[in-house]
Amino acid sequence: MKKQKYSPMMEKYLELKNDYQDAIVFYRLGDFYEMFFDDAITASKELGLALTGKNAGVKERVPMCGVPFHSVEGYVETLVNKGHKVVIVEQLSDPKASKGLVERGVVQIVTPGTLMAFHPGENENHFIGALGVYDFNYVLSYADLSTGEFYVMTLPPDTHQLEARIDTLNIAEIITDSGYEAEGRFITRYDKDKVPGAYKKLFDGLTDLKQIKTSALLLNYLMDTQLRELDHMRPVQPIVQESYVTMDGYTKKALELTENPHGERYGTLLWLLDHTKSAMGSRLMRSMMDAPLVDKDAINARLDVTELFLNNFIERDSVRHLIDEIYDLEKLSTRIAFGNVNARDLRWLCTSLRVIPKLRDQLESLQDARAAELCEGLADLSHITETIEQAIVEDPPLTLKEGGIIKDGYYAELDELRSIRRDSHAWLSEFEEKERERTGIKGLKIGYNRVFGYYIEITKSYLDQVTDEMGYTRKQSLVNAERFITPELKTMEDKILSANDRIMAMEYDLFTQIRDFIRKDVHRIQDVAAAVAKIDVASTLAEVAATRDYVRPTFNDEHRMVIKDGRHAVIEEVIGHQNYVANDITMDRDHNILMITGPNMGGKSTYMRQVTLTAIMAQMGSYVPARSADMPVFDQIFTRIGASDDLISGQSTFMVEMVEANNALRFATENSLIIFDEIGRGTATFDGMALAQAIIEYIATHNHSLTLFSTHYHELTYMSRDLGITNVHAGADLSTGTIRFLYKMREGASGQSYGINVARLAHLPEDVIQRADVILKSLEEGNVESRLEEMKDQVVVTKTSEVEEALKRIDPMTLSPLDALSTLIELKKMAGE
Repeated sequence: MKKQKYSPMMEKYLELKNDYQDAIVFYRLGDFYEMFFDDAITASKELGLALTGKNAGVKERVPMCGVPFHSVEGYVETLVNKGHKVVIVEQLSDPKASKGLVERGVVQIVTPGTLMAFHPGENENHFIGALGVYDFNYVLSYADLSTGEFYVMTLPPDTHQLEARIDTLNIAEIITDSGYEAEGRFITRYDKDKVPGAYKKLFDGLTDLKQIKTSALLLNYLMDTQLRELDHMRPVQPIVQESYVTMDGYTKKALELTENPHGERYGTLLWLLDHTKSAMGSRLMRSMMDAPLVDKDAINARLDVTELFLNNFIERDSVRHLIDEIYDLEKLSTRIAFGNVNARDLRWLCTSLRVIPKLRDQLESLQDARAAELCEGLADLSHITETIEQAIVEDPPLTLKEGGIIKDGYYAELDELRSIRRDSHAWLSEFEEKERERTGIKGLKIGYNRVFGYYIEITKSYLDQVTDEMGYTRKQSLVNAERFITPELKTMEDKILSANDRIMAMEYDLFTQIRDFIRKDVHRIQDVAAAVAKIDVASTLAEVAATRDYVRPTFNDEHRMVIKDGRHAVIEEVIGHQNYVANDITMDRDHNILMITGPNMGGKSTYMRQVTLTAIMAQMGSYVPARSADMPVFDQIFTRIGASDDLISGQSTFMVEMVEANNALRFATENSLIIFDEIGRGTATFDGMALAQAIIEYIATHNHSLTLFSTHYHELTYMSRDLGITNVHAGADLSTGTIRFLYKMREGASGQSYGINVARLAHLPEDVIQRADVILKSLEEGNVESRLEEMKDQVVVTKTSEVEEALKRIDPMTLSPLDALSTLIELKKMAGE
């Protein structure tokens, strides 16, 4: 029996699909991208599409589903976000001009790291990374295809640090030629690591061969998936880890820099500070927060610019209003370079670039060297705005091939075609009248039919007046008339009949010429975007400082931190400046460990967090919430705050605690900041206390880092001051019979933990509170083990008061209002006695 064959179109599809078995193929057929076979079944479920069938030359219909070509981006984005790879197959030849099968080919491969969906107002980077694994180092290269940013860094062979960096950058896909594996990451195996000849200029700033090789791996992958020139990519920028504060993933999560425990932005430091007016500025703000500086001069240079805007509030306000009119220039420039920009995008570009001269003028009016430096990147791109203004209509359609994009008056031939389309009847009437006058034939008429097109009809009674000099060519003979054509009418016929198609084709051609004209300046547009981002961030930090009463921090080389009236920036914003209790902190080389005791909920963790956030804000170039702040420049920040079981890897709270403590002890230097919140609480009391003391001693004798250490182990407060330990405690007031938190740090150790008082505040049963109080007093009087053994059979007997006994005897339902009042008076007397 002869095997059935698929139709020629389906055979072509299957031939192409064979090369992309791991992807969903979007196959362009007319106005739709169609999917077939298993791809169709998968896509219909993931996208909620109707699954149909297609006749393909065999007995059974082939499973099929499709999406409209003009809305394909949203469908692709959905599939990629669900972990699928998508291959876009486009029509490469004009279906109208093709006699046989339309030529089709792959034009793009979309993966999680190469997703180019463009959402106005989106302000986060979308990085794809390449990982090189070497004996003594990791090399991580990463790029954002949508903005053109390209970076590379070398990391120590520490998987924890690598994973923390990948998490911080939110890298969507890892390209590697190694055996690297990581749960939950989209990893692609790839091995082309030679620098592409046409892109050698991107590697001019690199000297490390491993960084070159890893960056080339990433660039080759991008070229192979995008299948187009990547002229918008910026030169690879090497990131020197030592230039930025090192913070691991635990620290950033604990401090809630960019994300709260619910995965939201609310209540984070980014939420507090990021009031930028542009998407570029927002991305830069996040980047600065993720990687604060360690060079004092560089930090002060940022603070100088913030100070400039702080001291010039009128200009600051004007600058921020101007930046608010600027769209995402980085992503617009990428769309121009990629060739997928539309007319609306060009209008956004025009609107944005029109602002730049005004922004430059506003800065120059400050007559300050710092403002002049900001202006350096604000290039004059008026030739682009003028072209777009002249060419593109104010409110263009999103589609490019249906006309309505180009303004009247921009291109004479297009105007003529439009005039023909609008005024063809008027032209024909004028032509008819003109021919009558020229020939003297009064019965001359202009006509049209679908077979012969436009013609001049002359009845037989006037035929003797037709001469060769008139230039008429016979087109059709009728019984009573003859039909003629002239070169002028033939030309107009062609124009009229093809005007609409030619208008749409000409508009698209003119649009691509404009796009290519702008493409030459893509890198200059990117430079403008970078300059706008810096201005945006500096003016925003100045605005935040002005509205929240922040001060400029100063930095010293004496290992000294003195903060007066420091506040937790985020909590202050949530509860209100007037309600926040400010606190001081003083630490130096001789007193580098601060032992913090006091009740739970008394403000110990908040106090430690506010110190850490203040350091991060200062080193990213922000003013800080305090009356004054003089600080060292920290190279690393380590924290252990709060309980956090790592259920995925099977680590308990105590194991996570020890891992985080180990990172600090191994890597911290005397220039580091360590925050330990109740280390050792996750295990038995004596184990925890022993570990806590050993950790403090190690920091004091080995790391010499500035360290804030909160604890409920009051025995630790008696450690030798020779170790540089200073005791402070969170104050509490018991004068009213219940605990009242003061949230004020005081000198010396706390006399007690107030645990039972806090339990009473939480409304635990009174029997539990009283029993705990008895046990506590017994424990405080003697040996822990012997006292617990003695008390295990003790029962707390609570004496019932006379008032309670009287209350039990009263039936309130039988009392009149007067009796009830009298009874209440008696009960009050009994209570007083």
